[in-house]
Order: sequence, then structure tokens, then C-alpha cells
Amino acid sequence: MRWSHAGCLVLLFLAAPVHAADVEGRLVQDIWNAAYMEGGKAGYVHTAVREVERNGEKRYRTTTRLSLAMMRNGATIQLRMDTGSEETADGKVTEVWMRQYQDDREQLVLKGTVKGGQLETRVEGAAQQQKIMPWDDRVIGLYKQERLFQEHPVKPGDQFAYRTYEPMFNSVVVNRVRVKDFEAREVFNIPKRLLRVETVSDKIAGVPLPGLTTWLDENLRPVRSEFELPQLCTIVLYLCSKEEALRSGTGKPDIAETSLIRINRRIDLPNSTRSAVYRITVKGDNDPASAFSQDSRQECTNIQGNTFELRVKATRPSAAAGPVPIKDEFLKSCYWIDSDDARIKAFAQRSVGKATDPWQQAKAIERWVHDHMHISYSAPFARASEVAKTLEGDCRQYGLLTTAICRAAGLPARTALGLCYAYDQKQGPVMAFHMWTEVLVRGEWVSIDATRGQGYVGATHLKITDNSWYDTQSLTPLLPVFRVLGKLSIEVVDTAN
Repeated sequence: MRWSHAGCLVLLFLAAPVHAADVEGRLVQDIWNAAYMEGGKAGYVHTAVREVERNGEKRYRTTTRLSLAMMRNGATIQLRMDTGSEETADGKVTEVWMRQYQDDREQLVLKGTVKGGQLETRVEGAAQQQKIMPWDDRVIGLYKQERLFQEHPVKPGDQFAYRTYEPMFNSVVVNRVRVKDFEAREVFNIPKRLLRVETVSDKIAGVPLPGLTTWLDENLRPVRSEFELPQLCTIVLYLCSKEEALRSGTGKPDIAETSLIRINRRIDLPNSTRSAVYRITVKGDNDPASAFSQDSRQECTNIQGNTFELRVKATRPSAAAGPVPIKDEFLKSCYWIDSDDARIKAFAQRSVGKATDPWQQAKAIERWVHDHMHISYSAPFARASEVAKTLEGDCRQYGLLTTAICRAAGLPARTALGLCYAYDQKQGPVMAFHMWTEVLVRGEWVSIDATRGQGYVGATHLKITDNSWYDTQSLTPLLPVFRVLGKLSIEVVDTAN
């Protein structure tokens, strides 16, 4: 019932081999779904429900494993993640968890326990971190979700809502269900008369999540489900045997190519662009300008319906600017940007050298990361300390490591997320989703980009959001990007070098 939510961020930011599944307890249900992307077999979703005993009480422990293979800039990546819940016989959730892996090692393990109307979550890594949040006792676990339609039982015209816990965002989500009518749909190329059910979730942090459409057979079992990852692909799941689910597939789509946004003309010397004006349309958004950040570097003007002009200028620190109060969140080590890691501290000393001016230090760090990192499109989204071990990745890893090294050197820093200009050999001039670093220098936030290593950032970086990543162990800081996925059209109006 939740594949679209987890899959959305998994496809963009995770790529890792998975560990062995839980085997505790008597197997109650063993559900396999084959996953198809753009018509090609891409992987599976496996849900195993086991009956266990806790202090003489019967519990149901459910683990759902998502496993997908696809291409990213020509490199094959394996995307895998486990999510789970434990619940009582009457459906009360007592535990939740999520596991992500990197190189056969547990990269991120989130465990949560429901106690006294609160959820206590622990994220384990180099240092264990704990958070406490209010718990809604109406949340249902994975086992109850699997039996949801049979327990009602649903019929055309029914509407209802249910609540789930989404570990990717460490948040409770309200899911709203509308039961439509029977229709003919194919399951493994065999036409069937199935009941259509549409599920839409409430927004998280103001951002809509992909909807899920499910088709039920005569026993009200979900035999086909699909959801669209805007601008990436459509994923279709079919209920099947274990053998069919595990069967290898071909024809994997390249999600890097499908995420590019074509623009109307080429920009010469993009890194040297001092200023630019873009006409941007955000389809179906009645407040499009709020989808992009506005600061001293970029401004939204001439708003008309769902279209506006974004004026961007390249900035460098002003010699006249003075110091300003600095929030701890931009200096302190945190889960994703763990700048207190010994290796990152050593990188800060090496990269900065004898430089004392903050701007010269920032540029030295940018150049050091650029010169020492190696591009890899199959590397998972990982903590800065993990990136420091491998020195591999794309703009995501470059951005996190650069930000962490800046903080280790005493420079306030944060990540920026948005779009930047690129020229694709197949599609021509495009805007690509991108992450870079912003450093606070003499009271001004200034951009650096270690993937370019130029010592400055031109007006071809369009910022959607920025974040310190402080006090978060989820991927919620990435959510603003999903507001615009599949909805953007961009036209270059003017540029100046």
C-alpha cells in the first residue's frame, strides 16, 4: 500500500545491495509482486508476515522488501530497501523499522517503538540518534494494510481513509481511498475484470506524493498496482509466484535521461554567466514562484498564473560585507553531514592548508573535493563520512562531502538543491537536477560546486531549496524537488556574461 511513497525517494537517492531478511516466527503470508518499469521487468516487491510471541501475546511481524534494477547515466544500479512493522492481533502498531544497505553493510537502520502515545525512533550509525514524536494510535501496520480491502469489504463508490507511518520521512501520512468501478485490465497480458481503487496521500511538508492505483480481483486481492514517478517512469506491480518475481529482466530505463528538462536554446560558457532570466511554468501549481528559493541570488518576478520569470545572478562575497550571527545548525555535525568524522577533519586540514581568508578556504575545499572525488552514478545516497571513505559519487555525494569539510574547517555551510544547465548529446540543451554547496562568507551565502571546481557558480544554477540537514535522519530535505517533478517547462529568456 505504500510502495509509491518509498519508491519515490529510493529511485533518486538510494542504490545498495540488501541484507538477509528476518526469519523469526511462523510464516503467515508470503506475497510476491513482479515490478515492471516502462514495460521491462525491473525487480520485485516481497512482503513476508510472520507470527511471533511477545510476553505471551501474539504479534504479527511484517517486512516489505523493495528491489529494483535500472540504469543511471549508463550504469546499472540496484535499489533495495526493507521496511517493516510489528502489530498486535487487533492491528495496533508496536514497532516500526527501515533498513538501507551499502556494500553489504547496514548503512542506515531506523527502529521505532510505540510507548505511551509516543513513537521513539532510533537511527543507528556511527553514533546512535534518538527522536520522540507524538503517535497516532489510528496508524495501521503493514499486515493490516495487506488485508485492508478484504476487511471492509470494498465496493464501487466506497470512500475511506487510513493512516500509515512512512519511515522515509519519519512521519505519519493520511491516505485517502476512492473505490471506482470494475474495468478490464491485463495481468501478465491476460485480460481480467478488476475493481479499480485509487489512493492519494495528504501532502508531507506541503509536497504532494505520487498516487497509487490498485486493481482487485474477485477475492479483493491487489493483483495489479501502478504509480507514476513524475518525469522518471511508471512502475507496475503484478501479484505472482516467487519464481516469476525473482526472474531476471531486461530493458531497464535510464532514469537520468528521463529526468532531464529540455530548454529552448543553448547557453555558451554557462559557468561564466553573470546573469540570466528564465521563464518557468509549474503545471497545475497555483503558487509556482514559491516552488523556487528567493534570496540575494535569485528573484521571482512577472508572475502570471502558473508561469513566472526567475532572475538569477552569479554572486561572490562582497569585501564590504560584515559578520552576521550564525546559527549552530550550519556549523554543527549532524547525521548526514557528520563533519566531526576524523577522516573529514583530516580532509579539511589538507584542503585548506595555510589559507586564512574564509572565501579562499571555501574555494580550496571545492577544488580539493573536485580533484579527489571520482564520478560514480551507482553510488548510494550516503552520509558524508561514508562518501569520505570511497570518494565516489555524483553531485549528491560531492555536495554532502563539500559541506561537511567546510563545517570541519569552521565555515558555516549548507546544501543547495535545484537545477543546473547541461548539454546532453541526445537531447541538446537541458536543465538537470543538481546538488551543490553554499557557504556563509562575510555575512553572505555564496555558492560553490565541487562537481565543476571552478571557484564560482554562474547564473545557470537554479535553486529550489537549501537545507542544513540538522536534526533530521530522514530524507525530508529532498522533498521540495518532488513538488516540481514532471511539471516543469523552462525557457531561457536572456543571459549575460
